[in-house]
Amino acid sequence: MPLSTDTRYPPRLLVVQRLSLSHSRLKSRSIGARFGPLLDYMERHGLLQWQEILETEIGIEDFRRHDAVLLNKHSSTRGLEIIQTAKALGLRCIYDLDDWILDLPSYSVTNLDEDVLANIVSMIREADVVSVSNPVLQNKLKYLRPVSAILKNGFDHEALPYSPTIHNESGQPRILFSNTDGIKLVSHRKQFLQQLVAFMEIHPEVQLDFWGDHFPEIGRIPRLNDRGFSPNKTYKETIRDAGYWFAVVPLGGQEDPETLFFNSCKSCIKYIDYGSLGIPGMYSHSPVYTEVVQHGETGMLVHNQGDEWLKAMTDLYQQAALRQKIREQSYADCIANFGLQASAHKLLELIARA
Repeated sequence: MPLSTDTRYPPRLLVVQRLSLSHSRLKSRSIGARFGPLLDYMERHGLLQWQEILETEIGIEDFRRHDAVLLNKHSSTRGLEIIQTAKALGLRCIYDLDDWILDLPSYSVTNLDEDVLANIVSMIREADVVSVSNPVLQNKLKYLRPVSAILKNGFDHEALPYSPTIHNESGQPRILFSNTDGIKLVSHRKQFLQQLVAFMEIHPEVQLDFWGDHFPEIGRIPRLNDRGFSPNKTYKETIRDAGYWFAVVPLGGQEDPETLFFNSCKSCIKYIDYGSLGIPGMYSHSPVYTEVVQHGETGMLVHNQGDEWLKAMTDLYQQAALRQKIREQSYADCIANFGLQASAHKLLELIARA
Protein backbone atom coordinates (compact mmCIF):
# COMPACT_ATOMS: atom_id res chain seq x y z
CA MET A 1 0.00 0.00 0.00
CA PRO A 2 1.31 3.53 -0.71
CA LEU A 3 2.42 5.60 2.26
CA SER A 4 0.55 8.68 1.04
CA THR A 5 -1.19 9.94 -2.10
CA ASP A 6 2.00 9.56 -4.14
CA THR A 7 4.24 6.51 -3.76
CA ARG A 8 7.83 7.33 -2.83
CA TYR A 9 10.75 5.14 -1.99
CA PRO A 10 12.58 5.33 0.21
CA PRO A 11 9.84 6.61 2.54
CA ARG A 12 10.33 9.98 4.21
CA LEU A 13 9.93 10.09 7.97
CA LEU A 14 9.28 13.19 10.04
CA VAL A 15 10.66 12.77 13.57
CA VAL A 16 8.89 15.09 15.97
CA GLN A 17 11.38 16.46 18.49
CA ARG A 18 10.32 17.86 21.87
CA LEU A 19 11.80 19.30 25.03
CA SER A 20 13.06 16.82 27.60
CA LEU A 21 10.53 15.75 30.21
CA SER A 22 13.17 16.09 32.93
CA HIS A 23 15.24 19.05 31.69
CA SER A 24 13.29 21.96 30.21
CA ARG A 25 16.31 23.53 28.48
CA LEU A 26 17.28 20.41 26.53
CA LYS A 27 15.71 18.55 23.64
CA SER A 28 14.66 14.97 24.29
CA ARG A 29 17.61 12.68 24.93
CA SER A 30 15.40 9.60 24.54
CA ILE A 31 14.79 10.40 20.88
CA GLY A 32 18.49 10.90 20.23
CA ALA A 33 19.53 7.70 22.01
CA ARG A 34 16.72 5.43 20.81
CA PHE A 35 16.15 6.63 17.26
CA GLY A 36 19.15 8.66 16.13
CA PRO A 37 21.43 5.63 15.56
CA LEU A 38 18.64 3.56 14.00
CA LEU A 39 17.51 6.25 11.56
CA ASP A 40 21.07 7.18 10.57
CA TYR A 41 21.72 3.49 9.88
CA MET A 42 18.56 3.22 7.76
CA GLU A 43 19.34 6.36 5.78
CA ARG A 44 22.91 5.25 5.15
CA HIS A 45 21.57 1.98 3.74
CA GLY A 46 18.98 3.73 1.57
CA LEU A 47 16.02 2.42 3.55
CA LEU A 48 14.47 5.80 4.37
CA GLN A 49 15.06 9.54 4.56
CA TRP A 50 14.35 11.38 7.77
CA GLN A 51 14.19 14.85 9.22
CA GLU A 52 13.87 15.97 12.83
CA ILE A 53 11.85 19.10 13.66
CA LEU A 54 10.85 20.51 17.05
CA GLU A 55 7.10 20.05 17.58
CA THR A 56 6.46 23.80 17.97
CA GLU A 57 8.11 24.52 14.61
CA ILE A 58 6.27 22.02 12.40
CA GLY A 59 4.09 23.56 9.69
CA ILE A 60 1.74 22.20 7.07
CA GLU A 61 4.45 22.03 4.40
CA ASP A 62 6.52 19.78 6.64
CA PHE A 63 3.69 17.25 6.67
CA ARG A 64 3.43 17.39 2.88
CA ARG A 65 7.12 16.57 2.44
CA HIS A 66 6.84 13.35 4.45
CA ASP A 67 5.05 10.02 4.41
CA ALA A 68 5.01 9.21 8.12
CA VAL A 69 5.55 10.85 11.50
CA LEU A 70 7.23 9.45 14.59
CA LEU A 71 6.75 10.70 18.15
CA ASN A 72 8.43 9.36 21.30
CA LYS A 73 6.90 9.93 24.75
CA HIS A 74 5.28 13.16 23.64
CA SER A 75 2.83 14.57 26.16
CA SER A 76 1.83 17.99 24.86
CA THR A 77 -1.39 19.17 23.26
CA ARG A 78 0.75 20.09 20.25
CA GLY A 79 1.90 16.49 19.92
CA LEU A 80 -1.72 15.34 19.82
CA GLU A 81 -2.51 17.99 17.19
CA ILE A 82 0.39 16.74 15.07
CA ILE A 83 -0.96 13.18 15.09
CA GLN A 84 -4.45 14.37 14.17
CA THR A 85 -3.21 16.62 11.36
CA ALA A 86 -0.87 13.96 9.99
CA LYS A 87 -3.65 11.38 9.90
CA ALA A 88 -6.00 13.82 8.17
CA LEU A 89 -3.34 14.30 5.49
CA GLY A 90 -2.85 10.56 5.03
CA LEU A 91 0.48 10.18 6.83
CA ARG A 92 1.28 7.10 8.88
CA CYS A 93 1.59 7.95 12.62
CA ILE A 94 3.82 6.05 15.04
CA TYR A 95 3.83 6.77 18.78
CA ASP A 96 6.74 5.22 20.66
CA LEU A 97 7.17 4.42 24.36
CA ASP A 98 10.38 3.27 26.04
CA ASP A 99 9.18 4.09 29.58
CA TRP A 100 5.84 3.74 31.36
CA ILE A 101 5.44 7.53 31.70
CA LEU A 102 1.80 7.28 32.76
CA ASP A 103 2.94 6.45 36.30
CA LEU A 104 6.33 7.93 37.09
CA PRO A 105 8.34 6.59 40.06
CA SER A 106 9.13 8.49 43.24
CA TYR A 107 12.74 9.15 42.22
CA SER A 108 11.72 10.99 39.03
CA VAL A 109 12.19 14.76 38.89
CA THR A 110 9.31 14.99 36.37
CA ASN A 111 5.71 15.72 37.32
CA LEU A 112 2.87 15.20 34.83
CA ASP A 113 -0.56 16.67 35.55
CA GLU A 114 -3.93 15.17 34.56
CA ASP A 115 -4.17 17.12 31.29
CA VAL A 116 -0.75 15.90 30.20
CA LEU A 117 -1.59 12.30 31.09
CA ALA A 118 -4.82 12.63 29.08
CA ASN A 119 -2.78 13.81 26.08
CA ILE A 120 -0.54 10.75 26.32
CA VAL A 121 -3.52 8.38 26.47
CA SER A 122 -5.12 10.10 23.47
CA MET A 123 -1.92 9.83 21.42
CA ILE A 124 -1.58 6.15 22.30
CA ARG A 125 -5.14 5.53 21.12
CA GLU A 126 -5.11 7.74 18.00
CA ALA A 127 -1.74 6.81 16.49
CA ASP A 128 -1.80 4.28 13.66
CA VAL A 129 0.69 2.13 15.51
CA VAL A 130 2.36 2.18 18.92
CA SER A 131 5.87 0.82 19.35
CA VAL A 132 7.54 -0.15 22.62
CA SER A 133 11.00 -1.21 23.67
CA ASN A 134 10.24 -4.49 25.47
CA PRO A 135 7.54 -7.10 26.24
CA VAL A 136 6.86 -5.72 29.76
CA LEU A 137 5.73 -2.41 28.28
CA GLN A 138 3.81 -4.18 25.54
CA ASN A 139 1.83 -6.23 28.06
CA LYS A 140 1.07 -3.19 30.25
CA LEU A 141 -0.16 -1.23 27.26
CA LYS A 142 -2.86 -3.76 26.40
CA TYR A 143 -5.55 -2.03 28.44
CA LEU A 144 -5.09 1.10 26.31
CA ARG A 145 -4.00 -0.44 23.04
CA PRO A 146 -4.58 -4.18 22.45
CA VAL A 147 -1.92 -4.41 19.72
CA SER A 148 1.51 -2.80 19.76
CA ALA A 149 4.88 -3.61 18.24
CA ILE A 150 8.24 -4.22 19.90
CA LEU A 151 11.03 -2.13 18.39
CA LYS A 152 14.24 -3.20 20.12
CA ASN A 153 17.11 -0.88 20.88
CA GLY A 154 20.40 -1.58 19.18
CA PHE A 155 23.80 -0.11 18.31
CA ASP A 156 25.20 1.19 15.03
CA HIS A 157 28.48 -0.71 15.02
CA GLU A 158 29.30 0.52 11.50
CA ALA A 159 29.16 4.19 12.51
CA LEU A 160 31.12 3.72 15.77
CA PRO A 161 33.71 1.03 15.13
CA TYR A 162 35.61 -0.44 18.06
CA SER A 163 37.92 -3.38 18.72
CA PRO A 164 38.35 -4.79 22.25
CA THR A 165 41.69 -6.31 21.28
CA ILE A 166 43.34 -2.90 20.89
CA HIS A 167 41.63 -1.15 23.81
CA ASN A 168 43.83 1.04 26.01
CA GLU A 169 42.70 1.85 29.53
CA SER A 170 43.43 5.38 30.69
CA GLY A 171 46.76 5.90 32.45
CA GLN A 172 45.02 7.53 35.39
CA PRO A 173 42.12 5.23 36.32
CA ARG A 174 38.75 6.64 35.23
CA ILE A 175 35.29 5.24 35.87
CA LEU A 176 32.00 6.23 34.28
CA PHE A 177 28.61 7.07 35.79
CA SER A 178 25.79 8.36 33.57
CA ASN A 179 22.29 9.10 34.78
CA THR A 180 19.18 11.08 33.82
CA ASP A 181 15.98 11.96 35.68
CA GLY A 182 17.13 11.06 39.19
CA ILE A 183 19.21 8.18 40.55
CA LYS A 184 16.97 5.16 39.99
CA LEU A 185 17.17 3.76 43.51
CA VAL A 186 14.91 4.27 46.52
CA SER A 187 15.73 2.13 49.57
CA HIS A 188 19.39 1.62 48.61
CA ARG A 189 20.13 5.12 47.30
CA LYS A 190 21.94 6.36 50.41
CA GLN A 191 24.01 3.18 50.71
CA PHE A 192 24.97 3.20 47.02
CA LEU A 193 26.22 6.77 47.23
CA GLN A 194 28.07 6.05 50.49
CA GLN A 195 29.85 3.13 48.84
CA LEU A 196 30.70 5.17 45.75
CA VAL A 197 32.19 7.86 48.00
CA ALA A 198 34.05 5.21 50.02
CA PHE A 199 35.53 3.68 46.87
CA MET A 200 36.76 7.09 45.72
CA GLU A 201 38.26 7.82 49.15
CA ILE A 202 40.04 4.46 49.28
CA HIS A 203 41.44 5.04 45.77
CA PRO A 204 42.54 8.70 45.52
CA GLU A 205 44.11 8.00 42.12
CA VAL A 206 40.69 7.38 40.52
CA GLN A 207 38.67 9.98 38.62
CA LEU A 208 34.89 9.68 38.17
CA ASP A 209 33.26 11.13 35.05
CA PHE A 210 29.57 11.89 35.50
CA TRP A 211 27.29 12.46 32.52
CA GLY A 212 23.69 13.48 33.21
CA ASP A 213 21.26 15.36 35.41
CA HIS A 214 22.57 16.74 38.67
CA PHE A 215 21.38 15.14 41.90
CA PRO A 216 21.52 16.62 45.43
CA GLU A 217 24.49 14.56 46.64
CA ILE A 218 26.70 15.22 43.61
CA GLY A 219 29.01 17.54 45.57
CA ARG A 220 29.83 14.82 48.10
CA ILE A 221 31.64 12.56 45.63
CA PRO A 222 35.41 13.17 45.49
CA ARG A 223 37.08 13.94 42.15
CA LEU A 224 33.81 13.89 40.23
CA ASN A 225 34.12 15.50 36.80
CA ASP A 226 30.77 16.90 35.68
CA ARG A 227 30.65 16.24 31.95
CA GLY A 228 27.10 17.50 31.38
CA PHE A 229 25.45 16.49 28.11
CA SER A 230 26.57 16.00 24.51
CA PRO A 231 24.73 14.92 21.35
CA ASN A 232 24.34 11.14 21.30
CA LYS A 233 27.03 10.30 18.75
CA THR A 234 29.54 12.75 20.25
CA TYR A 235 28.89 11.30 23.70
CA LYS A 236 29.46 7.75 22.46
CA GLU A 237 32.67 8.69 20.65
CA THR A 238 33.94 10.41 23.78
CA ILE A 239 33.26 7.54 26.17
CA ARG A 240 34.64 5.02 23.64
CA ASP A 241 37.95 6.89 23.49
CA ALA A 242 38.24 7.82 27.19
CA GLY A 243 39.72 4.48 28.28
CA TYR A 244 37.26 3.96 31.13
CA TRP A 245 38.14 1.08 33.43
CA PHE A 246 34.47 0.35 34.13
CA ALA A 247 31.02 1.92 34.50
CA VAL A 248 28.51 1.80 37.37
CA VAL A 249 24.83 1.39 36.45
CA PRO A 250 22.49 1.45 39.50
CA LEU A 251 18.81 0.57 39.02
CA GLY A 252 16.24 -0.44 41.60
CA GLY A 253 15.28 -4.13 41.74
CA GLN A 254 13.25 -6.38 44.04
CA GLU A 255 14.21 -4.30 47.08
CA ASP A 256 12.10 -1.42 45.69
CA PRO A 257 8.72 -3.05 44.98
CA GLU A 258 6.96 0.27 44.42
CA THR A 259 9.24 1.13 41.46
CA LEU A 260 10.06 -2.38 40.24
CA PHE A 261 7.47 -2.36 37.47
CA PHE A 262 8.55 1.04 36.13
CA ASN A 263 12.21 0.00 36.16
CA SER A 264 11.33 -3.28 34.43
CA CYS A 265 9.83 -1.28 31.55
CA LYS A 266 13.24 0.16 30.74
CA SER A 267 15.52 -1.30 28.11
CA CYS A 268 19.10 -2.47 28.59
CA ILE A 269 20.40 0.37 26.42
CA LYS A 270 23.33 1.12 28.73
CA TYR A 271 24.52 -2.47 28.46
CA ILE A 272 24.20 -2.25 24.67
CA ASP A 273 26.17 1.00 24.55
CA TYR A 274 28.87 0.05 27.04
CA GLY A 275 29.32 -3.44 25.66
CA SER A 276 29.65 -2.05 22.14
CA LEU A 277 32.21 0.56 23.22
CA GLY A 278 34.51 -1.59 25.37
CA ILE A 279 33.41 -0.39 28.81
CA PRO A 280 32.98 -3.19 31.38
CA GLY A 281 29.70 -2.52 33.14
CA MET A 282 28.57 -3.08 36.70
CA TYR A 283 24.76 -3.37 36.75
CA SER A 284 22.15 -3.67 39.47
CA HIS A 285 20.57 -7.11 39.87
CA SER A 286 17.34 -5.87 38.26
CA PRO A 287 15.24 -7.68 35.61
CA VAL A 288 16.39 -5.28 32.87
CA TYR A 289 19.95 -6.50 33.29
CA THR A 290 19.61 -10.03 34.68
CA GLU A 291 17.92 -11.00 31.40
CA VAL A 292 20.95 -9.99 29.29
CA VAL A 293 24.07 -9.83 31.47
CA GLN A 294 26.00 -12.97 32.39
CA HIS A 295 27.65 -12.27 35.72
CA GLY A 296 31.43 -12.33 35.49
CA GLU A 297 31.27 -12.92 31.74
CA THR A 298 29.60 -9.95 30.01
CA GLY A 299 29.28 -7.72 33.07
CA MET A 300 28.94 -7.67 36.84
CA LEU A 301 25.51 -8.04 38.47
CA VAL A 302 25.32 -6.34 41.88
CA HIS A 303 22.57 -6.77 44.47
CA ASN A 304 21.36 -3.49 45.94
CA GLN A 305 22.08 -4.54 49.51
CA GLY A 306 24.79 -4.28 52.13
CA ASP A 307 28.25 -3.42 50.81
CA GLU A 308 27.79 -5.26 47.51
CA TRP A 309 28.56 -2.20 45.36
CA LEU A 310 31.79 -1.41 47.18
CA LYS A 311 32.90 -5.03 46.98
CA ALA A 312 32.08 -5.29 43.27
CA MET A 313 33.84 -2.01 42.43
CA THR A 314 36.91 -3.10 44.37
CA ASP A 315 37.00 -6.54 42.74
CA LEU A 316 36.68 -5.19 39.20
CA TYR A 317 39.17 -2.40 39.85
CA GLN A 318 41.80 -4.83 41.10
CA GLN A 319 41.40 -7.42 38.32
CA ALA A 320 42.60 -6.23 34.93
CA ALA A 321 42.11 -9.70 33.42
CA LEU A 322 38.45 -9.72 34.50
CA ARG A 323 37.89 -6.28 32.97
CA GLN A 324 39.38 -7.42 29.68
CA LYS A 325 37.33 -10.62 29.70
CA ILE A 326 34.12 -8.67 30.21
CA ARG A 327 35.20 -6.12 27.59
CA GLU A 328 35.70 -8.81 24.95
CA GLN A 329 32.67 -10.95 25.78
CA SER A 330 30.17 -8.10 26.14
CA TYR A 331 31.35 -6.68 22.82
CA ALA A 332 30.92 -10.06 21.12
CA ASP A 333 27.43 -10.38 22.64
CA CYS A 334 26.39 -6.92 21.45
CA ILE A 335 27.69 -7.58 17.94
CA ALA A 336 25.76 -10.85 17.79
CA ASN A 337 22.51 -9.74 19.42
CA PHE A 338 22.16 -5.95 19.42
CA GLY A 339 22.73 -4.72 15.90
CA LEU A 340 20.20 -2.61 13.99
CA GLN A 341 19.27 -4.67 10.93
CA ALA A 342 16.21 -6.35 12.46
CA SER A 343 14.90 -3.13 14.02
CA ALA A 344 15.41 -1.26 10.74
CA HIS A 345 13.22 -3.71 8.85
CA LYS A 346 10.68 -3.70 11.68
CA LEU A 347 10.37 0.09 11.51
CA LEU A 348 9.91 -0.08 7.73
CA GLU A 349 7.12 -2.55 8.30
CA LEU A 350 5.44 -0.23 10.80
CA ILE A 351 5.67 2.69 8.40
CA ALA A 352 4.26 0.76 5.47
CA ARG A 353 1.55 -1.30 7.16
CA ALA A 354 -1.92 -0.17 6.09
